Amino acid sequence: MINNGLNNHSSLATKQVLPVDNANHTLSSKLQHSPLEIAPKLIPELATELSPKITSDFLSQFSDEKVAQLLQQQLSVLITPAKKANISSYHYSAEELAIRTVITSQQEGLLKNEHSDKLIQRLNKSVTDIQGAYANTSDILFNLGQLGHQQTSFLASSQQRVERALNPYMESINRSKHEDDDNYRFQLSVKTKEGDTINITFNSSQGYDESAGKTADNFSLSYEVEGDLSEAEHQALTEVLAGVGEMADEFFKVSQYANSRYVPVNQGDINLDFLADFNHQQLSGFNVSFSTTQNDVLDIGENTLDLSYSIDEASNQQALVFKSESGQNEIDFALDMSTIGAKDTQQVQRYLASLDQSLEDSRVNSTKDDKESAFGRKGDEAMQQGFALFKGAFTSMSSAAERYSNLESLADQHFNDGRAMVADLVDNMITNDARYQGLGNKAPNTLGAGISKLADFDATFSYALDNGDYQPKSTIELSQATEQAQLGDLSGVTQSKNVSSHFDYQYSRPDYYNKEESYNVGTAVKNKELVGLDQSHEVDVDTKMFEFNPQTNQYELQMAMQEQTISKSNIRLIDDIWLEENENSYNMNKKERVESDEKQDEFKKTSSHSHNKLVTLIGDLDKLAENKNVRREYLTNLSQVNFFMDKK
Repeated sequence: MINNGLNNHSSLATKQVLPVDNANHTLSSKLQHSPLEIAPKLIPELATELSPKITSDFLSQFSDEKVAQLLQQQLSVLITPAKKANISSYHYSAEELAIRTVITSQQEGLLKNEHSDKLIQRLNKSVTDIQGAYANTSDILFNLGQLGHQQTSFLASSQQRVERALNPYMESINRSKHEDDDNYRFQLSVKTKEGDTINITFNSSQGYDESAGKTADNFSLSYEVEGDLSEAEHQALTEVLAGVGEMADEFFKVSQYANSRYVPVNQGDINLDFLADFNHQQLSGFNVSFSTTQNDVLDIGENTLDLSYSIDEASNQQALVFKSESGQNEIDFALDMSTIGAKDTQQVQRYLASLDQSLEDSRVNSTKDDKESAFGRKGDEAMQQGFALFKGAFTSMSSAAERYSNLESLADQHFNDGRAMVADLVDNMITNDARYQGLGNKAPNTLGAGISKLADFDATFSYALDNGDYQPKSTIELSQATEQAQLGDLSGVTQSKNVSSHFDYQYSRPDYYNKEESYNVGTAVKNKELVGLDQSHEVDVDTKMFEFNPQTNQYELQMAMQEQTISKSNIRLIDDIWLEENENSYNMNKKERVESDEKQDEFKKTSSHSHNKLVTLIGDLDKLAENKNVRREYLTNLSQVNFFMDKK
């Protein structure tokens, strides 16, 4: 449900629950009686427990469950609900009873074609009734001597959950201040693992009715369930609603400025942390959509946010698709990730740093001026906000994969027997073995050497600014793919890590910037010892910059550059003999326009090329020279490892 959606001033304020004495409370007369008389009447189920053998020890142990029963009874007494839809036989909690009553009451009003004032009266009455139920519960506990810190906190938390769900509907004050056309929409669809579907829709609109000469209001709310939900499914749904509700809080922020009802969508404040705890045992996914539309003399625009998340146990895959449009800004990203993975904090940090570097490369190389990108200051801020959400989703889904693997005990089947062990062997070699030379550092490896234990994935982020003829767009891609192989007594893991950044103007002008970085690692393991390790790291940059010439009415090339850096390392560790080949190459071709009165198109060309190769052999070589049987066995093993590595 939407939490604090529209900054309305609901009278259902969340406060610490304290004992009150309100003559309007329906149970005030009951409070005059002894606590021992009250409790059994309020909760018949407790009669056998509270009377006649009630002790001070028992009173001091009034549990959350008993408080919840008392609260639910008070809500049932004080609230006169509309006829409830018989969705399932599920036993509603106190919070669900309160929210459900408000929803059905509004639906009843809509069916009767009640106007907005009448609907708002319904809302206000519901809020007043709910407040009374919480106050009465507090009074009863106080008279029983049971309103301690634990009970106070329990009731406050319960009331806060109800408030967060109802606040979006309390629009009376907000509506009295604004008479501009606007529309707010919230849609959520959740699908259970069993195939049941829950649909929640909230729509509110407001505009000036010229014929009536007043502001017209309209809003609708629906809650539909296809199928019967179990208690476990209800709990999983509640967790999703909490996470989505916090997202809605940020999306429906209300601006304090007179000329704009809404603060532009700030994805930096939205987070997707709740995906890390998504209950895949009960749910298979959800779709959520938010939108606001406003029209006034100063601003015409629409903000939308669409998000879908799903998990497929059959293929061990999870998928996230996100799209947000706010004015001229458009943010899209997608994450397809395996559900088989392990914790690898260091690799996560490397990937996040690599993403940051890719975005910065794209931003800086979008114009000739390094101080400002083609998106401008505001565009850069919006891009960074969306990028933060993208990185947060990546981290959350990685955590979900780790948790999923552990919960389903799939790690032993698909993961620990292979990649985890090999990853540790590789890490030990490249960090602790003094003989290791490693890759060259001409181009730093932002992806990190070694084998990642994280779940494999494909991720794409894009940010576009559409300003008519000026349409800069930046795209970042990151991926990881892992395979395992077995041949005789040799086994191994190969892994590819890739990141790329791309910038262009979507055909509104010919400038572009491309950078691709890849790291590939292959291994051979025999008797749980690393006998082969191949690594390669490559960085390719391709960029062109143009400048518009008003005399020719064309864009003219100012600079073009292609740059490639390749580093390779092949290691064989057989019979305690270390054989390592290192190879590094660098190529660069660049041309820059030179201002000349004699020639219209004159360019300065620059080229650079370098290549080096080093072979290192460490070990007891005498035994190879002196004993042909040892030499033959070594060469046979070497040949087998090389064949295995080439085949992979």
